[in-house]
Amino acid sequence: MFKSILKFYLIPGLVFMAWVVFMALPYSLPAARVYLDVDSPTAKKIPIVIPDFKNQGTVDAFLGDSAAVLLMRDLDFTGYFQMIDPKGFLGRPDEPGSIDFNAWTLTGADLLVKGSYRLEGAELRMEIRLYDLLQGRSILGKEYIVSSRDYPKAIHRFADEILFLLTGEHGPFQTRVAFISTTTGNKEIYSADFDGKNFRRLTNHHSITLTPRWSPRGNEIAYTSYKDGTPALYLLPVPGLHPTRVSNRPGVNITPAWHPDGESLAVALNHKGNSQILHLNRSGTAIQKLTQSWGIDVSPSWSPDGKQLAFVSNRSGSPQIYILNVSTHEARRLTFQGNYNVGPAWSPKGNLIAYAGRIGSQFQIFTIAPSGGEPQRLTSLGNNESPDFSPEGWMIIFTSNRHGKSAVYVMNSNGANQKRITFLNGEQFSPSWCPKKFEE
Repeated sequence: MFKSILKFYLIPGLVFMAWVVFMALPYSLPAARVYLDVDSPTAKKIPIVIPDFKNQGTVDAFLGDSAAVLLMRDLDFTGYFQMIDPKGFLGRPDEPGSIDFNAWTLTGADLLVKGSYRLEGAELRMEIRLYDLLQGRSILGKEYIVSSRDYPKAIHRFADEILFLLTGEHGPFQTRVAFISTTTGNKEIYSADFDGKNFRRLTNHHSITLTPRWSPRGNEIAYTSYKDGTPALYLLPVPGLHPTRVSNRPGVNITPAWHPDGESLAVALNHKGNSQILHLNRSGTAIQKLTQSWGIDVSPSWSPDGKQLAFVSNRSGSPQIYILNVSTHEARRLTFQGNYNVGPAWSPKGNLIAYAGRIGSQFQIFTIAPSGGEPQRLTSLGNNESPDFSPEGWMIIFTSNRHGKSAVYVMNSNGANQKRITFLNGEQFSPSWCPKKFEE
């Protein structure tokens, strides 16, 4: 029985100092200057130039280039910015507190970032400003005091400030992702920064581990593991490494989905020979049975308000996405195109549901409105599965084998800017995006 369900489901240092000095610069911008509409599929990239940060101390200036490169990499990750080579600047070096706006504009950039730092023992003081070259003024400025080894966190923070100022949306730069990797020869859970960097293994079960899912608070991961012989449900505190077993009911305990309150989960469990979805509290006690049909029901995903649940069922004959009204227990079919649609993920804004649909012999990622309608296809290369949204909902993480083995990729929610973020040995799949800023 479980093999058929698996086939159906296609399971193939130092702490950052929070002390930040906010400089008296407004977040609101004049209505006449519209920087970036993230909802527009044809939005033009903003040209931005980021020269090396200037060292104001006497210590070797090793950090100036690294900080500028990291900030460029962060902003480039979004797909919303065009990086301009600062070597195109032909004016005289800027004096402290003075910017040659005309000379910088000739590089082709609309925006300029200027950073400086001073290393004092183990403490690093960074000042970073964003300038609108067309208006000839500073529009954002921050000062950070961090450990000298934690400067990337200050850069990620400023990248987030830039994106919020220009779009009204926070970026993913302070978040982490989790995924399954076969690097060790077994399926274990790994976590990494939003861009796949700074990865580390979270489990060491020497067994099959499946479908990691971050809690809404970002401090736990729910998952299924065979480490005790049968597929049971566990909760793993993060960054701790000691999981607690929540459910080991006979049969399957798979595809957990956290309720938005962070205190309960929807889980696919065996019921009278078929997999049905139950609502469990965090101790494993059943709250209510959410679905009951002759078919197989798996892969739940809560709406942001917790009033609805997307899930997969073959009650109509083939796997399709359904929407359940939790209070009335009425289910309606959402997908009608294609004969095999799985893995729904509800966006944090509640306006989209992403899923994997089979076309020919391969799966592609689609999005569809919860009310139904025409789905939008986002991918076309290789086999693509397991979508999940970033915390703000404007990016999607997923698995693809377009370059051979399965790896984790990201893209904007409209399908643009697709890029691979994991390059580990083995295969990586079943990603989950932490729904909040991650702090260790």
